[in-house]
Amino acid sequence: MIDEFIDMMGLTNFVLVIVGVALLIVVLLLMSYFRTLVAISNFTFPNAKFRAHGTHFIEKEKVDPIIESRNLNEFYQVVRENGYELPKEETGDIDKVENRLELNNVGYMKKAYRLSPLETKPFVEAWLVRYDVKMAKRAIKHIAKGGDPEQLKSDLIPVKNIDEDIIDNLSSSRNLQEAITILKDTEFEKVLGKKEWGEDFFKLDVELDKFAYDRLRKAVSNVESEQRAPVKYFFGRYTDLLNLKMVIRGVRENIDKEFMQDYLLPTGRELEDWKLQQMLESKNLEEALVELEGTSFEDIRKEAASKSHFEIEKYLDKQLLIIVSEVMSQQVLTVGPLLKFLVGKEIELRNLKILARGLKEGLEPDKIRKMLVMEDV
Repeated sequence: MIDEFIDMMGLTNFVLVIVGVALLIVVLLLMSYFRTLVAISNFTFPNAKFRAHGTHFIEKEKVDPIIESRNLNEFYQVVRENGYELPKEETGDIDKVENRLELNNVGYMKKAYRLSPLETKPFVEAWLVRYDVKMAKRAIKHIAKGGDPEQLKSDLIPVKNIDEDIIDNLSSSRNLQEAITILKDTEFEKVLGKKEWGEDFFKLDVELDKFAYDRLRKAVSNVESEQRAPVKYFFGRYTDLLNLKMVIRGVRENIDKEFMQDYLLPTGRELEDWKLQQMLESKNLEEALVELEGTSFEDIRKEAASKSHFEIEKYLDKQLLIIVSEVMSQQVLTVGPLLKFLVGKEIELRNLKILARGLKEGLEPDKIRKMLVMEDV
């Protein structure tokens, strides 16, 4: 009967093949469209929350009035109005203010993890481990210097591996080796258990940073396929920045080149291994920065005119903000706002600390502005 119908309609085998292929293409397009709609719907609520919280203190129109006011109390009020908890009884001590701002920042990162869709949750969890690393390094240096235990306890913030119990134990530790033993009860055992550590803090810093990087790298592959490409792009550019920071520090401090080569991260998006090797072989920082000509980082020589550590860090933070803003513009309905929130809040914390210190010390407005990393300047 089907044959009779085909004969009656005058359809040939060739036409049937064309029709079948066309139907298959339509089905595939509909499936792709459906997956896109599902991804967008999964990010709709989280992205609305990220936009509501905002990253206001990297915006010129928000920050300029604060700087011009030169009023520290007004600054605190604006900070509170924009979602930060800052008890009045702590505002008399700038160190407590900075700690409270940092505590709020960690809270925002934890909230990003809770809000993140399943597609990107592994990456946000790994991003949080970077904060654990920061706390671990802070504890190790504080204890090695024989700092006050109560001060350490107030300076450490519970994140993921570094929880309240670990903080209590660290603040009670009597020496560096005891502190490292305590940290071995966390994920950091993979790093700290490799050997007996002395007071070579640079090597320990690099090992811990590399651990955090490896967690992020593995997390990228666990991101759902629909979001993996933009996350992978961001991570590749982020890797370039980490390698650049490491190489610049190595050249500046004249650290052994073979040691530095062992700790270079895998090639990122732009800076190839040979380019980084040439930078390491440079006699001084100026010569190393020349090697960046022809890359997206070539204007560092102009922007970081004095080549001070602060100016270089500021330049690289600005590059990270530019990179994540690019991803944001391309992935505005899916993973873009999440990545922008993670990076933007970190840079916002940096700016808030500078604003607090600058206003407290009565610095001139232009001097404060030059220290800030802003997205629209």
